[in-house]
Amino acid sequence: MPVLISPRPRPFAGLVAVLGAVAAAVAIAACGGSSGGSAAHASGKVNGKTVTDLYGSLPTPGTPTGAGTITMGQLTGDTPTYLFPIVPGADATDGTAFMIDQLYVPLYNEQVGGVLKVNYQTSGALPPTFSDGGQRVTIRLRPGLRWSNGKPVTSADVLFDLALLRSAVREGSSNWELYSPGLMPDNVKTATAPNPSTVVLTFTRKYNPSYLLGDELAGTLIPLPSSEWDIDAANGPHLNWRSPAVAKKIYDYLSHQGKTLSTFASNPLWKTVDGPFELHSFSTTNSSFTLAANPRYTLTGKVRYSTLGVQTYTSTFAQLNALQAGDLDVAAIDFSQLGQVGSLRADGYSVYGYPNIGSFGAILNFKDTAGDFDKIIAQLYVRQALDHLINQPAYISGIFKGAAAPAYSPLPTVPKTPYTPTAAGTATYPYSISTAAKLLRSHGWKVVPGGQTTCARAGAGPGECGAGIPSGTPLKVSWWATPAASSPSVSLESQAFASAAKQVGVNIQLGTKTFNYQISNFDDADPADSTYRNDWAVANWGEYGTSPYPTGDVIFNTGGAQNLGGYSNPTTDKLIAAAIYGNAPDAATKVNAYLAKDLPILFLPCADVIDAVSNNVGGTSDSFLAMTQDVFYPQYWYVKKHT
Repeated sequence: MPVLISPRPRPFAGLVAVLGAVAAAVAIAACGGSSGGSAAHASGKVNGKTVTDLYGSLPTPGTPTGAGTITMGQLTGDTPTYLFPIVPGADATDGTAFMIDQLYVPLYNEQVGGVLKVNYQTSGALPPTFSDGGQRVTIRLRPGLRWSNGKPVTSADVLFDLALLRSAVREGSSNWELYSPGLMPDNVKTATAPNPSTVVLTFTRKYNPSYLLGDELAGTLIPLPSSEWDIDAANGPHLNWRSPAVAKKIYDYLSHQGKTLSTFASNPLWKTVDGPFELHSFSTTNSSFTLAANPRYTLTGKVRYSTLGVQTYTSTFAQLNALQAGDLDVAAIDFSQLGQVGSLRADGYSVYGYPNIGSFGAILNFKDTAGDFDKIIAQLYVRQALDHLINQPAYISGIFKGAAAPAYSPLPTVPKTPYTPTAAGTATYPYSISTAAKLLRSHGWKVVPGGQTTCARAGAGPGECGAGIPSGTPLKVSWWATPAASSPSVSLESQAFASAAKQVGVNIQLGTKTFNYQISNFDDADPADSTYRNDWAVANWGEYGTSPYPTGDVIFNTGGAQNLGGYSNPTTDKLIAAAIYGNAPDAATKVNAYLAKDLPILFLPCADVIDAVSNNVGGTSDSFLAMTQDVFYPQYWYVKKHT
């Protein structure tokens, strides 16, 4: 299934099926966790076996050869589309994220194994120091971090990134996937570099330090090579990027180069990296690419093999065939393919499962005026009725074969986080066809089971359909899912929902579009672009990512860069602000509890990840468990010696 999971809050689809088992963001969820060598939901059973029993444990370590190639898969429609690290929302795919994450080191990386927290070993800076009540932060770069040309990574490279971020969001809010108006970089009052290894930021107001680290700093600031990228033309002169006007020219040039796929592997710009890998080749035909070990990478996890080949497949079935043929080392198994687990093990693969991290749901388009859907979906009772049509227990047992957890809010119960609402494990609006029908009838709709339900009593008063909904308006929904070839589970969920909706006369018009298409076009977050605004009512492609301090900012706040459906609620905004600026221990919990009732999206089960890894591949357990959130650390993998 496509995924929206990420080391930073942004919407992505699954890069590999391993990267994308069911994708940018200060997102707000945590659907699962893991422990030890294997993990599973205690209640998840298939043919009497627990998920742990069925899917086994992590790959066993071995002795590295120090060379060789490891191959992994990605699916058509989930491939890289951008290379410059300031990524627009329309290009925030898992493929884009994965490639950039291997080439460039953020100040603060996230995810240690299956635990969501700052990974300082792979971060470009030491733990930050907060002062002035959360209004000032001092960042010290990790000693020895160098660019591939041998130059040190300096504080100027951080300020360069900040200057280009400012240019990006001034031109358009959608130019940076993580942008939320008033927050980073708008809220940075001063940015100074006392010395080459230190950056000091002061903010326009005081913040909760947990928010500053987990949501504002982690994964957002990425040092960029200021002495190489300070140009606005190929082979052009080096420019003074500290001037906003000049920074704009530099940003425009780099952004254009960043989306030119044909020069990804040849452009001198992308040869200067500080991550564990360098980009060796990129296919303009199908976006397969090869990463080579960066010999100048100085952090922990220096690559102990020669190349990582990421190969594109047209479907999950084609990818499975490649595994069975021994042509692929690392990939995910779709839930429709669980019957092949035994044969894969016999073919020399470790197959293991674990709970995922993320908030799964169908995105509602609050700005779709076609058929007055914007007026219809603005009614809470309509959203409640639709949520009553989702049979999560049946989805979990039938579609996911027990390898999923119920998710009735952005923070469900597997595992519980410090911010999980008390009632998160209970369905706020449990599956009930009769309750959905009753809600609609009591609000003025003529419910026609198996037919077409229409508004019979127009108006905004009690027992009426709601403001702006004309009499006779049909309750129909254009619902787009990712194609079954790449996302069988998403397709089956969508079909099941449509079948239930038909029982109350709600006509779900199903269609399919790739993740890349949906994330590029089905997006209300950019107020300047309304081209596709009325082409979709619901987009179902995967999940939202998370952060260590889940406030809902960026995704559910008014104007958030990843608020793809244009959801806006003053109460939600106030709760999110309290979590960002206040220090109440239950502030984030209140956000999640309220969203469980207000339904900014239709919540769906949180699916596990099932991965297959060749027995020829070894690595640390954390490097395999990190794939719970598509935070890949392939520098810790290696090709095993045969004994």
